[in-house]
Amino acid sequence: MPTILLFAFVAAAQTQDVARTEWRDGVAKPFRTVTLSASLREMITKIAVEEGDRVTEGQVLVSLEAEKEKVAVERLQLMLDKALFDANAAKRLFEQNVSSKDEMMVKEVEMKRIKAELKIAEAEVAEREIRSPLTGVVVRRFHEPGEAVNEAEPMLQVMDADRLLLLFHLEATQLPLIHLGQELAVRFPEMPAVKAGMAKVNFIDPEVDSRSGLFRVRLLLDNKDGVFRPGLRAQAAFPADDSKPKPSGN
Repeated sequence: MPTILLFAFVAAAQTQDVARTEWRDGVAKPFRTVTLSASLREMITKIAVEEGDRVTEGQVLVSLEAEKEKVAVERLQLMLDKALFDANAAKRLFEQNVSSKDEMMVKEVEMKRIKAELKIAEAEVAEREIRSPLTGVVVRRFHEPGEAVNEAEPMLQVMDADRLLLLFHLEATQLPLIHLGQELAVRFPEMPAVKAGMAKVNFIDPEVDSRSGLFRVRLLLDNKDGVFRPGLRAQAAFPADDSKPKPSGN
């Protein structure tokens, strides 16, 4: 008999735990969205991707006109080869007491100067190759090859939706019930047949809005399969606020 009573008590406690959660509405946002632009005014020679293409971090997406800059790199590389030869020759002559230390130093300084100019020229070439700062999907393409772009003018928009941020606005009375790292069940009402699983609390707004009395909470959801899309309505089972009046009859 005591064993049966124990089971009944555990079942009742579990029922109460379930009853103490409530589904709250929120919205799904991409984990990160970046709009790529150029840092200079130049003509586009190539756009390597289309809208919907998946890209990886560091991949070259847009190439700008860079013929003059590439020629400058080649010229400086030849100059550096000669400067290195001259510097090594001057060092050998100094070690053999054939030339002075000053002559050796002059050659070394010239070699270092050309090396610095080469790094600047290589940076100017790299500046004309626009690389993806993240792994994700191209969602917007603003230009075509042959068009000129100005500084800071948008060219592509890339979105990382492998993880989703689920944004909710909750009453301040729920602050004690939520903590970072907490796992909550989530679902998407427009996709009732697809199980979303669990998401973790990764941000709790330190400030409560004085007018509405609400604060923001974000959950992080793994979406590597790409099943769920940013913009969908999301729901999460948050701990219920026991200070709220309970509906009559419960």
